[in-house]
Amino acid sequence: MDRREAMLATGAVLLAGSAPSSAALPYFAGVSITDPLAAPASSSEVLAKFPPTLIVTATRGFELSSAVHTHGLLVKAGVDTDLHVWDGLFHGFFYNVDVPESRDCYDVIVKFFERHLGKR
Repeated sequence: MDRREAMLATGAVLLAGSAPSSAALPYFAGVSITDPLAAPASSSEVLAKFPPTLIVTATRGFELSSAVHTHGLLVKAGVDTDLHVWDGLFHGFFYNVDVPESRDCYDVIVKFFERHLGKR
């Protein structure tokens, strides 16, 4: 099965409501995808142990829905979490230092770490 076929199979399995096999998700090789240490969203107990968490995404990022869902789960688990979404941008937009919004994102990241790790 090539990568595209694996991704399509994974999507079909997820739509059907069952867990995909690790063959469909090669980065889970040798690990059960139901293991909360591999997929912490499946365990509120594991999520509750998360440190303060910053989630950064954009409205054109493929991960937007997952980011919003993860943020909601962390909030329910009592984790101090921030979600920042930039409008009209793409996944990983902040890697491009020429995008003006990248500077805004860097400022958010720095403030988050200052707040949670303190200035040294």
